[in-house]
Amino acid sequence: MGLRGNTTAGGMANRRDKQVQQDAVKAHGLRAVRSVCGRSWDDVKAFSDTEAFPIIVKPVESAGSDGVKLCRSAGEAEEHFHLLMNSQRKAGSQGAAVLLQEYLKGTEYIVDHVSRDGVHKTTLVWVYDRRPANGAGFVCFGTKCVPSESPVAQELIAYTRGCLDALRITDGATHTEVMMTETGPCLVEVNSRCHGAAGSWMPLARAMTGYTQVSACVDAFLSEEAFERLPDVPSEFLASGQVSMLISYHDGLVESTQFERVRNLPSVVFLEENLQAGRQVEKTIDLFSLIGMCVLVHEDPKVLDDDLRSIREMEQNGSLFVLCN
Repeated sequence: MGLRGNTTAGGMANRRDKQVQQDAVKAHGLRAVRSVCGRSWDDVKAFSDTEAFPIIVKPVESAGSDGVKLCRSAGEAEEHFHLLMNSQRKAGSQGAAVLLQEYLKGTEYIVDHVSRDGVHKTTLVWVYDRRPANGAGFVCFGTKCVPSESPVAQELIAYTRGCLDALRITDGATHTEVMMTETGPCLVEVNSRCHGAAGSWMPLARAMTGYTQVSACVDAFLSEEAFERLPDVPSEFLASGQVSMLISYHDGLVESTQFERVRNLPSVVFLEENLQAGRQVEKTIDLFSLIGMCVLVHEDPKVLDDDLRSIREMEQNGSLFVLCN
């Protein structure tokens, strides 16, 4: 139809496949994760026998850390492999292949871009605050923005743009997760879309940079001149802030919620509530079991820190909701 988009040639018919991504990045001469992909345990057993534990076992197509597990033994890896092969993933397909990967040790970042005709412009670099919680190893507690001028951001941006070229992405928005290891950046996955979470991060991005990845994507598709005016990377930040997820350490039937305690904090500019009275609350183990999300922005970093500390205390003592007796 002659519309702007990305080619499906050269093995790029399914960029969402994480094995396709890793193979393309490796072929491009960039650091890629050691991995194996299969539909039966026999396909992947040799990797399990030779790779040092722990290892990651996950679906080739998923979202929100769905199905991703850190396995500490061959038995645990095999059990989770069969679970994934026999279960319907929230954002994948039943019977799809499963990946076994080396466990990347380091700090995980997000590098957001918008591209037009192969020119990649960075809209924001974020760092994940991931911690163990409720028996899960990768619960996301929030994200912070990383200054583009910092050495770590510069290295991440250069590496990520190489990954986009390897995947033959020339147009549109991308949301790339990269692990910064002792030996440098290594791709986790490229998502060919804008930063997610229903756009709840947009007030923060706009406060920090004066624009968002969404507005930049519109420019990329509708106006060459507007895209050219966008900076190559964000300038010095205009404010302080971060995104904080809301975590549940308790489970039961909810009688009432008390999210106004978060909403009334001085630095909170946006609050998304994922829990209502009459619903069952579960302990948070992934993005799908979060009870909410808030965006904090303030000119005084101390106010921001105090508010974030208050939120963490509310989560621990369960004061964001009341459970039925």
